[in-house]
Amino acid sequence: MASEWIDTEVQLPKVSQRVLLYTPYPVFGEDYTCVGNLESIAACTTTIGKNPVRIFTHWMPLPDKPHTSGKGATP
Repeated sequence: MASEWIDTEVQLPKVSQRVLLYTPYPVFGEDYTCVGNLESIAACTTTIGKNPVRIFTHWMPLPDKPHTSGKGATP
């Protein structure tokens, strides 16, 4: 099942929902994604020209945790 990126201008995640965030700006070096939430989207900005802009432009829900069983599995 493929997930699609959701534009932060179209829809935002729920308040307590942890999501995968995307930024087109090189704020993390070569990595353009991180895990965050609605607060991350609202609080993280950069400046383009003289205007502050949100660094995260898209998000997608995190996948469900893997189901494990057998040796070494934790509940």
